Amino acid sequence: MWTPAMQNLAKKEEGLGEDDSVELPYGLIFSTFMVCCMTGSSLFSIVAERMKGEALAVVVFAVSSVAMSLVIVSSNSNVTFIAMNIFEICVGMYFPVMGTMKGMIVPEDQRAAIYNLYRIPLNFIVVSSLLAHLTATQGFVAVTIMLVTATFLQLALARRRLN
Repeated sequence: MWTPAMQNLAKKEEGLGEDDSVELPYGLIFSTFMVCCMTGSSLFSIVAERMKGEALAVVVFAVSSVAMSLVIVSSNSNVTFIAMNIFEICVGMYFPVMGTMKGMIVPEDQRAAIYNLYRIPLNFIVVSSLLAHLTATQGFVAVTIMLVTATFLQLALARRRLN
């Protein structure tokens, strides 16, 4: 999704038409995303010593929501690129945060069955988005809605686990 979004912004900034092509440094952009993802994983190990997993997940989802919102509303390629990098940092933090929380919350003897149940809505979301033929902007809006929903659900989980 990031490729068409960045291409469209570059075309607008250069005054090119929809049918014109623009070359971006795709390898550099992708490698920057991967470095940001690694940065997020490293940042988790630092922040996890100071924050509980549930609270950290709320922050990760909230920051991800804001970053994706910036991708949607920004008409500047630099702002969009920075927002995408912030999102990738959050992605890097997401995996260890969720791994830690699942280890604390999900009983070990039921883990496989519960994880398989979670794959059903995930696969439904993937198939639905593929069948809907969403534009890049529509895809970013859908992701933002899901991230905002995840933020509120995670906040509810954090409050529930405190009680």
